[in-house]
Amino acid sequence: MLRRVLIPFLCLLGLFCTLGAQEAPALKIAALHPVLGDMARALGGSHVQVTDLLKPNGNLHSFEPAPQDIAAAGQARLVLASGKNLEPYLPRLKDALGSRAQIVDLGASIPDVPVAADSAEHDHHDHAEDGSCSHGPNDPHWWHTPANMKRAARALAAVLANMDPAHKEDYAAGLSQWNRKMDRLSAWARTELSGIPEADRILVTGHAAMNHFCREFGFRSISMQGVSREDEGNSAQLAATLKKLREAKVKAVFPEYSSNPKSLNEIAKSLNISVAKPVNTDGLSPDGHDFESMFKQNVQIIKEALSPARKP
Repeated sequence: MLRRVLIPFLCLLGLFCTLGAQEAPALKIAALHPVLGDMARALGGSHVQVTDLLKPNGNLHSFEPAPQDIAAAGQARLVLASGKNLEPYLPRLKDALGSRAQIVDLGASIPDVPVAADSAEHDHHDHAEDGSCSHGPNDPHWWHTPANMKRAARALAAVLANMDPAHKEDYAAGLSQWNRKMDRLSAWARTELSGIPEADRILVTGHAAMNHFCREFGFRSISMQGVSREDEGNSAQLAATLKKLREAKVKAVFPEYSSNPKSLNEIAKSLNISVAKPVNTDGLSPDGHDFESMFKQNVQIIKEALSPARKP
């Protein structure tokens, strides 16, 4: 009789223990750039559930969360932002979310890099009605170097560990693995780009989006427009920039993915130089919206366009 009562009791006790040992629900995260979502998945693994609000083929500079995006962000406990004035809607988003989600500005952990003096943005800013610059004097596209991605990852890992201390060691392990990957990519890029002569290490793009990359890997950046693809310089400024390109004897111009290459094609034709394959400056190409694929695409394009021609 005792056995008939005890066995069901032990089974029921085992069921309760199993339920108690189950994993807590994954930490929900909304990312305002797919590269940030990629990093969050790498650090958090199965402990996080990430939703990318800005999709591939989107427009980084004109994106604003739609009602469905705000609803998705409202389900998250953490919202990842690029920062550096790339998301002017952040105050409104914070008001809409209230205390439901914490917005983390990962760009705050990245040192500023000014737009190159050779670039149109250095002399011409896209001004708002109050006279302020919409993006400021610095290049906000910080995610183009492994070193910056390591800085941002350290900041994100600290936030994850604070919000979910039960998995602190797992986040630390994810960060270590991420850092090793970034170190490998950095070493690979330096090897790939080592054959480009110093005189030819000039990156001419449509808008000022590669200054972080150029500083990290020893290039000179010249942009024909401002920080945003929609920024436009005046004709006198364009003439001055063309003069700089001639004097520098640039080898190629680099159009950008999903932008209109017409102006750069005309510049290349007038200077009798080549037009490279489009670089993925905003990280929103369908086949290059995680950091590794975006970074490798851009390094290979730059290498192909600027390396000395091989002799037969």
